Parts: sequence; C-alpha cells; structure tokens
Amino acid sequence: MFNKNKNLNLVYALSFMDLFAVGLTVPLFSNHLRELGASHFTIGLLNSLYSGLQVISGPIVGSWSDVRDRKSVLQITLLLCSLGYIALGLTNSILFIAIVRILLGVTKHTQSICKAIITDLVPPCDRASALGRSTALGSLGFIIGPTLGGHLIELNNGFFYVCSFTSVLFIVNVALTSVISEIKAPKKGQINQQNPIFTKLRYEFNKSITDMTEIDWRAFWDVFLLRFIFGFSVTMYFSQQSVYLKEEFQLSQRHVGYTISFFSATGMASAFLLHYITSYFYKMDDSCLKRLTHFFLLMTLSLICLYLAPNFELFLVILVPFSLSCTILRIVSMELMLKKASSTHRGSLSGTSNSIMSIARFVTPVTSGLISDKLGGHSAMLFSAVSPLVGTLVSLWMKLRTVDKKND
Repeated sequence: MFNKNKNLNLVYALSFMDLFAVGLTVPLFSNHLRELGASHFTIGLLNSLYSGLQVISGPIVGSWSDVRDRKSVLQITLLLCSLGYIALGLTNSILFIAIVRILLGVTKHTQSICKAIITDLVPPCDRASALGRSTALGSLGFIIGPTLGGHLIELNNGFFYVCSFTSVLFIVNVALTSVISEIKAPKKGQINQQNPIFTKLRYEFNKSITDMTEIDWRAFWDVFLLRFIFGFSVTMYFSQQSVYLKEEFQLSQRHVGYTISFFSATGMASAFLLHYITSYFYKMDDSCLKRLTHFFLLMTLSLICLYLAPNFELFLVILVPFSLSCTILRIVSMELMLKKASSTHRGSLSGTSNSIMSIARFVTPVTSGLISDKLGGHSAMLFSAVSPLVGTLVSLWMKLRTVDKKND
C-alpha cells in the first residue's frame, strides 16, 4: 500500500511538472517564430507537423510501454524531450526548429503514459478519482507555467531562458521517474537481456507493432468517436477565444491570459470535485454514459450561452460550467476507454486516445478558419456548440443501446 501511494503521488508530481513545462513554452512559441520571420502558414505547418506526428507515434510509444515497461519508456522519452527543448532555445533556424518539433512530436507522450501507470496501480472503482487528481495538478501547472514564461520572455534572449528552464523541468521529471518503484507491464515473451541494445530495441519495436494488431479496435470505435468529439469541441472554442474576447469585449492580451488562467483554475477545482460529484450523483453509472450525456449537454448549453453573453462579467460566470464539463468529459471518456481495455494493451490504447485528440487538434484550425472566412468569426464561436451536441446524441444512443442489451 505504501509503495502504491508513493507511486501515485510521484505520478501526480510528474503530471504537474509536465504541464508546467509545456505551459512555459507553448504559449510563446508562435510569437517566437514570428520574430524569426516565419509566416503564419509556416507556423501553422509546424503546429500541424507536431500534431500529425503525435497521431502516428502515440499508439506506438504506448504499445512500447506495454512491451518494455512504463518506467524506462517514460525516462527515455523525458530525456529526449529535455534535449529537444534545450536545442529549441539554442537555434534561430526555422529548419532546425522543424527538426526539433519532429523529435518532440514523436517523444512527448508523458500524459498518456502517466494515465497508463495510474490504471496499472488503481482498481477500477478508484480510477476516476485518481485521474481527476492527476488532471487537477496538471491544470495547476498550466496556470503557473504561462505566467512565469511571460516574465522570463521579457529578459534579453528570453526564449533561451524559457527553453532552458523547460529542459531542466524534464530532467527533474526523469529523476522523479527513477524513484518510482518498478512498474512492469505484462509481457508475452522476453528477449535475452545480454543481446546488443539495438537488437533489443528492434525486438521491442517489432513486438509493439505486433501487439497492436491483436487489439480488437472495432470494440473501441464509439469511445474514440466521443474522444474525438470532445477534442474537436474544446479546440474549436480555444481557436476562437482570443479573437472573440478582443473583438467582442475589447480585452487586452494580458486580460485574455488572465481569462485562460481563470478557466484552468476552474478546471483544476472541477477535477478535485469529480470524486464527490460521482459519489453523490452518479453512484450507479458504471458505464460512464450517463455522465457523458449530461456533461456533453452542459458543454453545448455553455457554449451557446458564451456566444450570447452580453458582457464580459457574465462570460466569466458561464466559463465555470463550461470548464466543469471540459474537465469531467476529459476524465470520464478516458475512464470509459480504460474500462474496456485489457491489462496488456492499456499503454497502446492510452497512446491511441492521445492520437485521437491530436487528430482533432489537427483538423480543427482548418475547419475554424473556413467557417470564419465564410460566415464570420462570431459564427465560428457559435458553431463550436454543434460538436458537443453531436456528442450528447452519440452518448445517449450508446446509453440506450446498453440498456437494450441488458434487457435482452
């Protein structure tokens, strides 16, 4: 029990440090590229490159953690991320930055591996609570990171300091991972550890690909669809948020940043409250579908109300239920997927889930841009309510189908 609690607390710390590190750099990346002379198209291309590589590498890295073990895979990927961020701060070449983004797109899977570790450690009845704490602490990191990064960037050669600090945080996470007690994923066969390292890596890569073919992917299409709808909904909103707030309420960029921090803080509180919400209102919701239906509907209504908000004060009030729905849908949709997963494929499915979210982040900017060009920016904000409405209908259909199967 002591080792289990120690490991869980270390995973929570990893989630916090990871999103703290990401929050330092990501909000500043586009502006840094503009200062280097990159066009908007180039910036979009680099962001799409990262998301596209996440789509491909997520299931592979997750399956690798099933074949090898979570701890060593996490250490290797964290170390490579650390090297990537220090390289990002040392270069002014757009081409070299693109190469570094390729490295980060392939290796940056900390959150999905952490979720797989939590699933290994925690029984099904406690997973939602544990995932909620991990999400809450990650949100806290994303509140602090952008604020500190905004101060560091104002120094001479500020982006270098931001990237260096980010790199150090990944090294700290490597050290934290080394303290975790050995977490072995179930394996179906081992290679002789005396073999050369490249032989072992080739074996692990081949076995990772082979194991992925053994998963019955058809059994997860509905869960992946809900994850995609959720990712599309949130990304559609955030792709419009800054422009909408500036045009509708004449907010400065600083106040837009405060609004994002308020959203993250509300999300953190929601994640901590998830256990109590589930205990009091959803005790019998073993399938997770009742929660998914309710909170997709809450997200739909919140987005419509955000569009209709006559002033900024009311906009902030409505952000609270929107943030609550985002946080709970992120956790509960992951819980539903992990309930269906076998112990030998949790890493693969966690990585695939991350890839589904990356696909949503990949296609949303294009969709948002087309709607804004054809119908106007405000229409794109209203259109963001369409996808969670679809999510409400899909989860309701899944719930009714489950009831019919039980009655049969």
